[in-house]
Amino acid sequence: MISGHHVRYVLVRLDRVRIETALAYDHVARTESLGHMASRHGAIAAIDGGFFDAGFSGPFKDLDGTTAVDGHIVFKGDVGPTLFFNAQNEPTMEKVPLRIEGSLDGSYEYPDAWGAYWINRYPENDRPTVTIFTPAWGQATELRGFQAQVDDGFVTRVSQKSLGIPRDGYVIYVRGEPELEWRLRVGRRVDYRVVRSDGSSLGSFANMTQAISGGPRLVVDGRIAVHPWLEGFRDPQLFQVVERSAVGITLDRRRLILATATGTLHDIARIMRRLGAYEAMNLDGGASSGLWARGRYLTQPQRLLTNALLVLPERDANSLLGAERVHGGKNRGIGRLPLRRVRKLVRSGTALDDDRLREYLHAAEFQVGRYVDRRYAACLRTGLPACGH
Repeated sequence: MISGHHVRYVLVRLDRVRIETALAYDHVARTESLGHMASRHGAIAAIDGGFFDAGFSGPFKDLDGTTAVDGHIVFKGDVGPTLFFNAQNEPTMEKVPLRIEGSLDGSYEYPDAWGAYWINRYPENDRPTVTIFTPAWGQATELRGFQAQVDDGFVTRVSQKSLGIPRDGYVIYVRGEPELEWRLRVGRRVDYRVVRSDGSSLGSFANMTQAISGGPRLVVDGRIAVHPWLEGFRDPQLFQVVERSAVGITLDRRRLILATATGTLHDIARIMRRLGAYEAMNLDGGASSGLWARGRYLTQPQRLLTNALLVLPERDANSLLGAERVHGGKNRGIGRLPLRRVRKLVRSGTALDDDRLREYLHAAEFQVGRYVDRRYAACLRTGLPACGH
């Protein structure tokens, strides 16, 4: 328990795993159970991802935050922070405001410049929009209205009916912008790019391979910082006591923390700080909140999801959490080192620094998947400082 809250969590050593963003059945706006999504990808652990339009009654459930899979942005959001990883599995958590710029015949200047509102978002009722549909949406747009098919950088077809989405291309859907419709003629060279809307460089985001968004921020530079209104969040449920999911990274950026608990935003912020997060953000919660590990739910979502954050083995599924023997360094598998053995080893004089002890305690608790007082009691009884603060 932490401050009276029952917490389920997983601590991940990033140098021993791969982190991936998963889409339901590998497409945007579809739904799938968290456990099935994780199993289908061969994941060791998984947590529900960013917000989505769960209340939409149609066949598509649009994402809300910027999401990327294998280096491709599959949805562009405009609210909340983004957690992204580069090819070396190094995490960064920051606000990344984005804008989509388009070009015709190689020019991003007027009159050949154009802009898109969204990537892979189902068009709202009769509102003007320019939306880019990539293969992450599916094999075809399944929409009516003006659309231009782009393959190998050139407009190959225009139609008022559903168009196929080329494997190495995309479809531009236009509503309410007749001038752009006229300019998107067959044979014209077309391209687009995603840039920061504030005019600054993309920075480390330019090298991202996986990205997922949420919010609001919970921990910033090691301090609790919960300001949902300043970040643009208005949903009343966000301010209630509900089941919550959160993700955090440690100061050395070598560990990822996945956790679920029932409480307020400030409650989950305190929990993430106690778990060792130097940076942390809220994920989708309520009925979406879910944590899955080693083939079972620690927290089971009450609905199907559109996206998730997955932990996959780099080469060996036993690499998760660094669950090794104290002597010899041989791997015993995930979470099989009991707390009583840790206490016995320390009492016998075995040298364990705080980080090493914390690592073993996390490995031991992972088998149960719950944060309990025994973890701190073990530290105190060994005479070492309490770990996990």
